[in-house]
Amino acid sequence: MKNIDEIDAMKPLARIEPGGQGGSPSGAGARALLAAITSEEPGALPGKARKPRKLALGLVAVVALAAGVVVGPVMLADGSGVPTSYAVTKTADGMVTIQIRDFHDAAGLRKRLQALGVPAIVDQVPYGQMCREPRGKHVLDIPQGLYSLSENIPGETQGWQMRIDTKLFRPGQTFVWTISAKANGESSHTSTYLMEGPVAPCEPVPAPMPKRHKPEFVIATDKGRSLEGFRVDEKTVGEVLPELKRRGKKVIFLIISIPPGNPGGYGEERTQTKPVGDDWIVWEAEENAKGVIRLLVTDKRYDKNPVYGGPRDAVIPTD
Repeated sequence: MKNIDEIDAMKPLARIEPGGQGGSPSGAGARALLAAITSEEPGALPGKARKPRKLALGLVAVVALAAGVVVGPVMLADGSGVPTSYAVTKTADGMVTIQIRDFHDAAGLRKRLQALGVPAIVDQVPYGQMCREPRGKHVLDIPQGLYSLSENIPGETQGWQMRIDTKLFRPGQTFVWTISAKANGESSHTSTYLMEGPVAPCEPVPAPMPKRHKPEFVIATDKGRSLEGFRVDEKTVGEVLPELKRRGKKVIFLIISIPPGNPGGYGEERTQTKPVGDDWIVWEAEENAKGVIRLLVTDKRYDKNPVYGGPRDAVIPTD
């Protein structure tokens, strides 16, 4: 879901690097990111082979859409009964779901959010630009569950959705959202922040140029790597550790967080040397230049491998 180059371009706005240690959803480092900083490249078909997807947002708490009656009509762009640009709905308990397919109607989206009681500012800037900072005072202690990770719209190949719990806004807080897209719609970008007090008007300025990021860890089970031929995916920690110990490997654990519905992709919650339970599930193993093995784990089993959005063999050939 995220273009790592665009994530790097946003690092000057963050307090910690996406994916870095200390990225606990409830920790100060995560809250200091101030936002669900998201980048979307729409168009990939579900199930198509793709690289492992990190959502640099294991950094904010995720929430599930609460059951309830939708309040107010869905905004439609063409009257056909199918929302072509965006749809914003609200449940009786205050949960707002936002679905965006076209990033060219900031004014309409802002009006709809405000009509549903979401204190929000939505600005449109040319692709490759951002609003000059600072615009106001950022909220560091973002309430856990205020808004969710962005995720694909179920059954669709373009656009994404997120959820906002309007009950968690405090007086004077504003959801500040900047959106942009290329004219042909092939690429889009959004950034979101929670601010309190006055928010200055958006002054578009060039965004930082993206930088190539060479990751410290690479997949250890790939051909030519130290764990070639040893499959760890979807096994338990208790099944994997004995072989790693036999090989004399130092092992650390990356606890990953999974968006609601497990659409594919994950967030990095924290890295630790402290062992996890033998019944925890391993989704992949990575290694660094020092030969340290990092196991990507969760405390429960999911319906599909979140690292690959499905079976590993559908993404990485076995031959």
